Amino acid sequence: MGALFGMLGEGSLEELRGVGERLTHRGPNAESWSLTSRLHLGVRGSRAAVAAQAGSALVFDGAVDNRDALARRLGRAQAAPASPDADAALLLELLDSLGPAAIAEVAGEFALAYWRAAAGRLMLARDRVGYAPLYYASDGKRLVFASEYKALLALDTLPARPNRAALQAIQSTKWVQPGATCLDAVFPVAPGSWLEVDADRTFSARYWDIPVRIAHDDETRHAEALRETFLETLRQQTGPYPRIGVSLSGGLDSAVMAAGARHVVGDKELHTFSAGYGDDDRELVNAASVARVLGTQHHPLVLRPADLPGILPWMTWYLEEPIGREDIAYLFVAAREAARHVDLVLAGFGFDGLFAGLPRHRLVDLGLRMPPLRRPLEEFFDYTFRSVEPRSLLGRALKLGWFRGSEFPAPAVLQADPLPPFGGFPRDREQPLSQFLRRGFMRLPYQHPIERLYSGVGVRMNAHHTDPAFLSAAFGIPDRLKIHGRTQKYILRKACAGLLPPNMLAFGKSFNRLKHDTEMSDVLDALAEELLEPAALRERGLFDLAYVARLRRRPANRPYSQERAYRLWSLLLAELWARQYLDARGAPPSVALPPIRHATGA
Repeated sequence: MGALFGMLGEGSLEELRGVGERLTHRGPNAESWSLTSRLHLGVRGSRAAVAAQAGSALVFDGAVDNRDALARRLGRAQAAPASPDADAALLLELLDSLGPAAIAEVAGEFALAYWRAAAGRLMLARDRVGYAPLYYASDGKRLVFASEYKALLALDTLPARPNRAALQAIQSTKWVQPGATCLDAVFPVAPGSWLEVDADRTFSARYWDIPVRIAHDDETRHAEALRETFLETLRQQTGPYPRIGVSLSGGLDSAVMAAGARHVVGDKELHTFSAGYGDDDRELVNAASVARVLGTQHHPLVLRPADLPGILPWMTWYLEEPIGREDIAYLFVAAREAARHVDLVLAGFGFDGLFAGLPRHRLVDLGLRMPPLRRPLEEFFDYTFRSVEPRSLLGRALKLGWFRGSEFPAPAVLQADPLPPFGGFPRDREQPLSQFLRRGFMRLPYQHPIERLYSGVGVRMNAHHTDPAFLSAAFGIPDRLKIHGRTQKYILRKACAGLLPPNMLAFGKSFNRLKHDTEMSDVLDALAEELLEPAALRERGLFDLAYVARLRRRPANRPYSQERAYRLWSLLLAELWARQYLDARGAPPSVALPPIRHATGA
């Protein structure tokens, strides 16, 4: 895979090389050099590249999917054959010729640093959904950037202090808040944005936006246009790669992605990778049936609770944030196997956020259709999404009726600021459901940290929503075709008719879960005895000891409830992250990864 890194200001090339050494898991070979006495740049891995011409230079990690369209924009009939070097040269020419705003025309997954000597200005940028990571920090004398923030911690001048507000957001929502990391001195370059730095100032701006602009009212035309754009996106993404993989769960989204890939890859190798708790896992059963229909080379894998002590430290280290539940652990298992077989993995992330596929999106739709219920439904939505307790009587009744006393409050990170107020459902706007989806998508695109799992084990990952044409098509579809009666993602199912049998297009939302049994609870308890010991908690000062003790109470020989298991899981990840990034300053775990386990039917 690849990485980029650099330093602007006081510093030496030797210091920068130390930064690059923290990224060896993204590629074995590194190169670093000085453009000026105050600017040092570096790249690592097979996917990273460098381009330079008079007065400008660019370092790049990723892949451009719409090469020919960009070449035509520059007056040429077609682009050079796909390669990281060709992509870097194309982007450098694009930026030199058309200016930074031209980055909005690029489809693909990428991060870059662009230097214009005449202006004395450095620009950092990421793709529109932020699949390619890029972080920066400043110690007052220099700005340092790298594809992963563990590399920045190689510099002793940068503090390793927890961002308590970000940790609180993760404990409440599972995801880090936009514009932040769990380190209070380290920041991401925002998805779809650039950061410009010169001698006088640092300036950040979003280069990309997407309006909700309904194209027309005809259902058939919407379905046809969505299908055409989806398949063209997959053609562009898979074109340069001889061996293609799909991360396949038991739900609709990944099945659609696999079916689309089958339609466009021709005679290329097509592999599918699934992970579950055992041969009787419905996710593995559904995935195997899809693989048989599509004729893929299928790889069913098993994750057992006994594997978690080896999996979770590495998962947290790669992700760089204490996020995710079993679904991410399953993805990690599948990614490790995929790296042995394919060059590119496609994932079905994002369909939910574009076409209202999550169960909580029904709450939004209901609240928009029934204004008298808006407030309690907003409160219940906020509880399911951010663990914020409902205030109204009806909101509390909805919570009680749904959870029936099985819920457990999210932990409060000590000294953390409270979460900001929930913005609620849109009011008095056309296509309010799509407006709500757009707001969420622009703030925090789905699953963007997962790229680090795949890159860490040596395989590239991509998804359909890195393509601006696909996103434009999605946000050009009216609300009534996203949730239609009782059917969610209605238009996606219509668009993919014929790619999959009707029974598979009827798949619902899939949630990859371990069995929440005594075996899993015993493993979580054993990890808690090691990681959440009271003296260690007291010294760390992040969580209340009484809360942890109350959470860990369970009857003998009985499992934790699902909610308690998830709260404990999140606390364990937080402590693993703290040991890796606060105590060890980004050094990799010392525990061995467990072997990859294949399902019996593999």
